[in-house]
Amino acid sequence: MFRQLVCCLRTLVVASGLLLPGLLAAQDSAGAETVADAIVDRPEGVTEVQAGAYILRMRNVSPRDGLFEVDAWLWFRWDGDDIRPDLTFEFANGLINDRTDSQVERDVDKNYATMRIQATIFHDFDVRRYPMDNHLIELQIEDRLWDDSTLVYIADTEATALDPLVSVPGWATALLAPVVTTHTYATSYGLRSAGGEFATYSRLSVPISLERTSYSVLFKSFWVSFLAVVLGLLAFLVKADDLDARFGMGVGSIFAASANAFILADTLPATNFITLAEQINLIAVGVIFSTVFISIWSLRLRYAGREEASIRLDLIALFSFAAIFVVAVLIVLNFDLSGNPAAASPAGG
Repeated sequence: MFRQLVCCLRTLVVASGLLLPGLLAAQDSAGAETVADAIVDRPEGVTEVQAGAYILRMRNVSPRDGLFEVDAWLWFRWDGDDIRPDLTFEFANGLINDRTDSQVERDVDKNYATMRIQATIFHDFDVRRYPMDNHLIELQIEDRLWDDSTLVYIADTEATALDPLVSVPGWATALLAPVVTTHTYATSYGLRSAGGEFATYSRLSVPISLERTSYSVLFKSFWVSFLAVVLGLLAFLVKADDLDARFGMGVGSIFAASANAFILADTLPATNFITLAEQINLIAVGVIFSTVFISIWSLRLRYAGREEASIRLDLIALFSFAAIFVVAVLIVLNFDLSGNPAAASPAGG
């Protein structure tokens, strides 16, 4: 009898172990369906949601990769219990990597929720004027569930701010006034009940300007090319028939400027126009290459026994090419000669 009782108990334990996970899964599935039903049900009318951001830091600003990372606090204020904008928002131009949990509380007469997020934001940097490029980057916040017939953002312009410690190497940062626009997508996303071919969503944009404030980046990018040009010009002070020194300085300068071009190309994205950096480097290579031709001309004058003419040619070429290089660099620094048909924005990108 005792042995039979033990067997029965063992059978009950095994059976409960097999059935319990299924029961729990069924309960979880039912709960998920309940939550899903609650979210999918469209609220009546339009809910205005006041939203703002406090940007703590920006990292890995990369024109080459077309992205940057942001760490910020976001908050939402709204009326009613039909929506949860703190749970359904997204970055239209990025991905949320991490976020803290948010809880709804009452703030004066509104629902209020806040959370801290870390996100990767994508941006097509305009590098035509690199390394003297300015940019206007944005955080674009939309609701991934509700279109503008249900949810409309209102910018919290008073509280939105940029932390004073935010620093982006090479640029001075400034927060511009956040704006709300309506963004139209050329699809209904297959939602037949939408009754149209387009979907429009309310979008909150938080713009941040990046502005070059010094020429230090220009110097750091081109000191090798500048030095190569100087060496190429100093070759005119060497006698034309001193072949090793005269032509060695010119050819070595060309290789130095060309190597700098490869380094610059590695820091920039692929483009179909000639950037400011490439223009300056092309000018440097062109000037150095021209000095080699002048050296050949001067050498032929030496072989012809016209030494004074050779010296005079070298001096004229030295000052002429130095002036040409300086003037050409000033021109490309002050005028956009990139050949890009796209119009430049006020912030230069």
